[in-house]
Amino acid sequence: MENVEKLKELEALLQVTFRDRALLLRAVTHHSCCPETAVHDSYDTLEFLGDAIIGAHVVEHIYRAFPDASEGEMTSLKSEVVSRRILARIGQEIGLFPYIRVDIANLRTFNERSRDSLCADVLEALVGAIQIDQGSEVARDFVARIILPIVSQLSHQSLDMNPKGKLQKIVLQRSGNLPRYRVLEQSGSNNDRIFTVGVFERDFLLGMGKASSIKEAGRLAAREALEMMSKT
Repeated sequence: MENVEKLKELEALLQVTFRDRALLLRAVTHHSCCPETAVHDSYDTLEFLGDAIIGAHVVEHIYRAFPDASEGEMTSLKSEVVSRRILARIGQEIGLFPYIRVDIANLRTFNERSRDSLCADVLEALVGAIQIDQGSEVARDFVARIILPIVSQLSHQSLDMNPKGKLQKIVLQRSGNLPRYRVLEQSGSNNDRIFTVGVFERDFLLGMGKASSIKEAGRLAAREALEMMSKT
């Protein structure tokens, strides 16, 4: 009865009502509670599934939210969002730990780091359980509600992911004009071409960038323009 009440509380916390509460119970059960039947009764395999689902939704969100980011920048931001540190932080903030079933006596050590690790594991396992029990749309909504808001916070802390958008906003505010991008030079062979792109406010050159694609060169030009503006 105690388990049933706690699971109901957890459902209210998650804003998800499970058809199969046994699956929810499994999603919050550490293998220390069931060492002989861990494959079927602990969250390990649900965590594996949830990790993949979270990663896919985070990547799609970053791709759509930061169209001017390079592959390297997207990869860096994605790695940060799905890191153990961030998932643990989210799990702690939404209050998962009191619902996690763990036999501390069967653990070699238990400290604040262990608590964080459990919260990260269970958050992933819950996403996997929601996918199995409720389907992909509910799982997507849960990830969007609980995990994706951290993306914008982390992107602001790292290198600006959309320099062209930021530059456009600044230039529009101060002159009413849109920045213009122009290819200034092309060099190299067809398979190894380098483009130099300049970004202009009216006829004034704000910055330049060089890259193997016009899009990337334009992004680098916008970044240089922003760096120059920050120094004046």
